[in-house]
Amino acid sequence: DPSPAHMPPTPREREVLGLLARGLTDKEAARQLGVSPLTARKHRENLLRKTRTHKVAALVALAVRQGWLSG
Repeated sequence: DPSPAHMPPTPREREVLGLLARGLTDKEAARQLGVSPLTARKHRENLLRKTRTHKVAALVALAVRQGWLSG
């Protein structure tokens, strides 16, 4: 199985991840990105699945370690 480092987030997932890292909810992130809350939630769920994490805090911690939030 690929490690999280080999499955980096898509550009849109990075955008969602950045907003979640700032503490926004799916609904708030959706509003910022101009997408539906369902779409934002799906991006979050995809990120959690890809990284095998279960909570946004663990996802954000992994993203920091992987450098996905820089830039």
